[in-house]
Amino acid sequence: MRHVGIDLEQFITDPHGSGIQRVLQYLAKQWPAGDLEPTFVVPWQGGHGLLDREQAATLLTIPFLPRGDEHDLTAPILQQLETLDPLVLRDEELLEVFDGWLLAEVSYLPSVLRRFESFADRVAAVMIGYDTLPMSEAANYRFRPGTAPWVSEYFRLLATASSVVCISDVARDSILARLRRDPDLPISVSHPGGDHVPERSPEPPERPVFARLGTLEARKRPVEIAQAFRAARDAHGLEAELVFIGGRSHSDEGINRAIRRQVELGGVRWIEGASDVEVADLVHRSSAFLSLGVEGYGIPVLEAIRLGTPVLFAGVQPAAELMQGRGAHRIDGLDPDGLAQAFVEWCDPSRLAGLRAVLDPDAVPTWADFASGVAQAVAGTSRT
Repeated sequence: MRHVGIDLEQFITDPHGSGIQRVLQYLAKQWPAGDLEPTFVVPWQGGHGLLDREQAATLLTIPFLPRGDEHDLTAPILQQLETLDPLVLRDEELLEVFDGWLLAEVSYLPSVLRRFESFADRVAAVMIGYDTLPMSEAANYRFRPGTAPWVSEYFRLLATASSVVCISDVARDSILARLRRDPDLPISVSHPGGDHVPERSPEPPERPVFARLGTLEARKRPVEIAQAFRAARDAHGLEAELVFIGGRSHSDEGINRAIRRQVELGGVRWIEGASDVEVADLVHRSSAFLSLGVEGYGIPVLEAIRLGTPVLFAGVQPAAELMQGRGAHRIDGLDPDGLAQAFVEWCDPSRLAGLRAVLDPDAVPTWADFASGVAQAVAGTSRT
């Protein structure tokens, strides 16, 4: 039996229900049986606490549970760790336990990156590669003073790790091109799943509702979406609604002001702080789900299709591309006139019905296949 350690310090430091942390959750839930046993490693009591798959899944599920008005996850995470009472190892002991090491989350924490490099000197050290968006979409990211050197270090390690498992072909290509990773080093693709969402039958609303999920970052074109919707609504008298679901932009307050202004004008809603259950209901009750701009992958696209809601997409959208013709449809361009015309066209009930007719929720990638792909990469990697 071989043993791989999976670093969870970033999660413990900043727990929230992101797409990346969904990846961690399903690595724990769906890691395949075999001769490679995963152990999830957390900072605990001045050392490193060791969790098995079941314990880690319990911990990693907390961000996705209903929380009422409680938004700070630190306390429930620490309480759960107290209950789990993990075995604790010191630094030197940790290095002797594992045959492989996996960094499955983006992290700029010096301790995480130093630990990865320590393991890379001894065993196969593997990373999951998400994207290089801080380079290609730099305006969307604001790093705390002093963080920049560690951002660079994270990407250096991504370029030199023993093996990298990418979440999409786009991620793989960007890592090879932007980071100049040696193409002879192992690099593979395993697509995150969407089957954590139970399949639902479509229940379209009486009047068209377009839902858009995610934080209001510029690369996701929230202002352009709202302005195009407004132009179509005003010019054609559309009886339709646009719903933004997600948190504010942390990089551009002007985006937040622009969306608030559209809400004041009517026909647009902005819902922050919705639970997973509320998000699922909002998406399920929409006519179409919008995924426009630049995404590293796009798990919400897969979730929408599982919920019976067709997807309209444009830009760099890896998950939507996977589902093209099976619930996702690419619209033409992201220019204001093109977007406005798209809203007019897709308010036609017959066109929306045509999209619903080809929905194929069973075609959504599965978490079991994703976890298997990661495990195979770790098992097949030797130290460089």
